[in-house]
Amino acid sequence: MRGDVPGALRRLARSDFVRFGAVVFAAQTGANVLNFAFHVLVSRRVGVAPYGELNALLAGMTILLVPATILTTIVVKYAAEFRAVDDAPRLRALVLRVAGSIGPAALAIVPLGALLAAPAAAFFNVSSRPAIVMTAVVLALNLLLPVLRGILQGAERFREYAISALLEVVVKVVLAVILTGAGFGVAGALGAWALGSATSLVYTFFTLQRFYGAQPRAPLSLDLPRLARTSAGVTAATLLISAMGFGDILIVKHYFAPQAAGLYGAGALAGKMLFWLVGFVPAVVLPRAAGSAARGERTAPILFQAVAAIVVLAGGGLAFYALFPRFVVTALAGEAFAPAASIVFSYGVATTLLAVLNTVALYKLAVHRFDFIVPLALVVLGELIAVVLRHDTPQQVITVLIVGNAAGLAAALYRFDAPPASQIVAPRASRVAR
Repeated sequence: MRGDVPGALRRLARSDFVRFGAVVFAAQTGANVLNFAFHVLVSRRVGVAPYGELNALLAGMTILLVPATILTTIVVKYAAEFRAVDDAPRLRALVLRVAGSIGPAALAIVPLGALLAAPAAAFFNVSSRPAIVMTAVVLALNLLLPVLRGILQGAERFREYAISALLEVVVKVVLAVILTGAGFGVAGALGAWALGSATSLVYTFFTLQRFYGAQPRAPLSLDLPRLARTSAGVTAATLLISAMGFGDILIVKHYFAPQAAGLYGAGALAGKMLFWLVGFVPAVVLPRAAGSAARGERTAPILFQAVAAIVVLAGGGLAFYALFPRFVVTALAGEAFAPAASIVFSYGVATTLLAVLNTVALYKLAVHRFDFIVPLALVVLGELIAVVLRHDTPQQVITVLIVGNAAGLAAALYRFDAPPASQIVAPRASRVAR
């Protein structure tokens, strides 16, 4: 029995999921650390009030970028299916379609942002109009960048995908130090972000051109009913998972006293670190599962490996949270938030369940099973109503989250293997246009 262990470890090391997961994990961990460094450095250089302006602008931008998140998931799925049937010409067509359709819309955002700079500055109480304009530039770039990067992800070009992600944050942090140090304030921080995104966008586009630019022309004809069903499923799943991840924060903010709500927010931030820790898992699962399903291969092993990775990594995090909850929350938010230590572990349990649910949901979207959407919607509705009705203490709210997230996961796990390839309607290799 013991002799089988080294062989099992060698097979595990040769697994595509492990190799690709290690690359994406390293890239996302590096990006998360650098993004944290960006906020730490900028907050200390611009001051409290300007940093509040920056956070308000970034929150608004995050909301406006939800459509890009949805579109990226759809593009990853189609790119994975084209790769599964070795259809490089249609990957080229997909690159051109994304650039040609989203590019003009992104360019239109910049003059619109300049036009609306004055009223937006008044609404958000932002003292710097150039900061509004730079926010529009960042928004425009990030409307296109993640979708193009999604083609690299779907085609399983994970090394280039990782370089693209890291390049953006490295340039952003370095230039933020320089520009805020030169006195450009919030506008300088956002300008650094824009230049980082622009650098990554140029790299991503020319990398895609290097891989697929020499491919012959091919039509990008998509099954519109299937595209509509996929889009609806991705949109619904994204909104439902977002509601489960952030709905409690809004409800607690409404019902709790300001001090209690602040402590709950710190505990929630600590718990959500586990979600971000395993964020690389669904990034690998989506293209791997979509490609395997399109080829008619079994996809369940991909899901098993993904869940095992989350259990190992998040489980280790939970053990640390159980032993050192005060250290976790004070390291994140400061000594004033030490009372939130009592909810760090339990919120981490809720977040771990949500991380598994998010991965299972993306897996099922990849294999074209949408039967979990309606049950999950009912669970989300019940969870939010339960939080509204039972919020006497933070722990009571978190108990509702744990039960709700577990119920959502159970609903999503129903029929987790891929349907027959004939039902998935995998794309056939394209005919080259003459």
